[in-house]
Amino acid sequence: EVNILWAAHQVHHSSEDYNLFTALRQSVLQKYTSWMFNLPMALFIPPSVFAVHLQFNLLYQFWIHTEVITKLGPLEWILNTPSHHRVHHGRNPYCIDKNYGGTLIIWDRIFGTFEAEDAKVVYGLTHPVNSFDPIMLQLRPLAHIWNTFWATPGFCNKLSVIFKGPGWGPGKPRLGLPEEIPVVSGNEVPFNPRVPAYLNCYALAHFAVIMDLYIELLASVTMLSQGTVLMRIGFIILSLASFGLLMENKSKAGILEIIRCLVFISVYKLGYFRSNFSFLDYAYEV
Repeated sequence: EVNILWAAHQVHHSSEDYNLFTALRQSVLQKYTSWMFNLPMALFIPPSVFAVHLQFNLLYQFWIHTEVITKLGPLEWILNTPSHHRVHHGRNPYCIDKNYGGTLIIWDRIFGTFEAEDAKVVYGLTHPVNSFDPIMLQLRPLAHIWNTFWATPGFCNKLSVIFKGPGWGPGKPRLGLPEEIPVVSGNEVPFNPRVPAYLNCYALAHFAVIMDLYIELLASVTMLSQGTVLMRIGFIILSLASFGLLMENKSKAGILEIIRCLVFISVYKLGYFRSNFSFLDYAYEV
C-alpha cells in the first residue's frame, strides 16, 4: 500500500505462474525496506526469539505457494493457507490488497483485509511486465516512481507519489480508484514467447552451468576476496539477463550471449572458476 515499499516487493508478485519457484522469486531491494517492519519488535522481543520466529515465518511461507492444495478445512480460519495466499497473489480486482498475513490469517480477519478465494485467480501484476529480464524486473518500478515524481506538480503530491499507493494520483484516494484496476476475464495467457526447441535446451544447459557456479560460490565465499565474489555475482546476473532476452527472442540477445560466453571462457581459463564436479571441467573445456 506504500508505493516505494511495493517497488521493493513487486518482483515477488510479477510471476504469472504460482508454484514453489514463485516463493523464491524475491527482490534484491526488499532487505533494505523490511527492517522498518522488524525494528519495533527490538523494543520488546529478545533477539534470539526474533531470529527463530523470523526463520519460521519465512519457511512457512514457502509451501503455501502452490495450486496443488485446495482447502484445509477449519485451519482456513486461523492459518494463512495456499488458498488464502493465492488471493494475495492475484490481479483480479477482488484480490487487490488482500490477505497480507504471513503465517496467521487472523490478522486480516481482524483488520478487514481478508478475502476468500472465489473466482479463478489470475496471477501477476495488474499491469503485466511481459519480460524475463531480471534487471528490468527489479528496476522498472523505481524508474516509474522517478518519472511520475517529476511529472507530478506540487511538493505534497510528489511525496504522495512515493508514500501512497501505486494507483494513487492527484485527486484520488490513498490507494487509487478501484474502478481503474484492469478487469480480468480468467482467460489471460501468461507471457510466453515461442522460441525454437534448441534454444530452450541451450538456455537450460547454460542455466545448469550457472547453478553450478552459484553452488561453488556459496561453498567457497569465505575464502574468496570481495572483488572475486562481486565479479562472480555480476557474471551470474549478466547470465540471467542474457537468458531472459534469449527467451524473449530479442534481436540483440545473440550479441549479449556471445559476450557472456567469451567472459565465461576467459574467467574459466584464468582459473577463477572451477566446478565442484570434476566431470564438468571437461564439458566446460569443450
